[in-house]
Formats: sequence, structure tokens, C-alpha cells
Amino acid sequence: MFEQLLAKIALINFQVFLISMLFFFAGYALAPTAYYKKITWLTAYPFWIVEKLDYWVKKKWNPIILFIFLFSVNSTSLFINLLSGLAPVLPLIFAVWTGLNIGIITYHTLEGHFYFASLLNPVALFELPAAFISFTLALQYNLTCLNITVIKFQSADFSAYLEVFVMIVLPLLFISGIIETILIFFSQKLENDSHNEE
Repeated sequence: MFEQLLAKIALINFQVFLISMLFFFAGYALAPTAYYKKITWLTAYPFWIVEKLDYWVKKKWNPIILFIFLFSVNSTSLFINLLSGLAPVLPLIFAVWTGLNIGIITYHTLEGHFYFASLLNPVALFELPAAFISFTLALQYNLTCLNITVIKFQSADFSAYLEVFVMIVLPLLFISGIIETILIFFSQKLENDSHNEE
């Protein structure tokens, strides 16, 4: 099992991983500008997500249902990122778009405070590598299909990248989902306790 995991990790090219990170952070860095200038076509989707998040967080979730919900949403989102590898250049566009959306949501939620430092939270420390890996796999498949050999990496078919997704990305999302569920559950408990004291 361990050898199999190492073989899957070996499919992830470090240079492509860094490129995926670069495009994500390009979107994240642009987010405050899009937010302040109120560029509607860039902010409409993240603001819709903010509304939904506010509604979902205020609901009294059963922790198990909350975890399943968070894990399902994140897994679906990153699986779509992986599928973007089937279309030329789309993984890079998705990486920028994801960084932009997360950035706008973060900037709005924190009102601009600790914008970059907020990425060091326990949930993001697992979620972001999972996202970067999904972009990396998609981009590598893209480069293979387009026969671009500027970056040397171990090429593989899509099913191999799908196995990497299942063995590496999903476990990272599983851990981040547990942490996020615990944080939401305790923040709701503290909020309820403070209301009861009043």
C-alpha cells in the first residue's frame, strides 16, 4: 500500500505543482482589486457563495451530516478541476478563477484583515494542497494531450491521475472536512452559549 502511494506521489511533477500554485495565487492577489472595484462578472459568483455559506453555517447541523456535506462539496469542486484537464488551457483558467473566488470570499469575510495570513488556517493547510494537486494533475494531462514537452514529467493516462485523486486528494479533503466540521461545531456552540448568557 505504501509503495503504491509513493508511486502515485511520483506522478505529481513539482514544477507543474508550482505553476498551479502560481496561477492560483495570481487569482488570489487580484481578488481585493475585483472586490473594491465591484467588478460584477467577477464578484457575482463568490458573493452568491457567501450568502449560501452564511445560511449553511447558521443552520443547526448534525456534525456527521455537516461533514458529509463539506466533504461532498469540496470533492465535487476538485473533481471538476481534475476534469478541466480534458480541455486545453482550462486548468490554468480554473486555477486563477478558484484563487479569485476564494480571495473575494476571504476578503469579504475578514473585511480585508489578515488576508494572506488567513491561508495558514488548519483547514486551508489541507484543502489548498489538495486543490493544487488537482490542478497539477489536470495540467499534466493537458500537456500530455497537447504533446508539450517543455517540462519533463512522467506522463500517464487519465485513469492514473484519477487514482492519484482518489488516493491523495480525497484523504486530504477528508482531514480538512473533519477539522472544518469541528471548528464550525464549536464556534456555533460558543455563539449559542454567549446568547444564553445574555
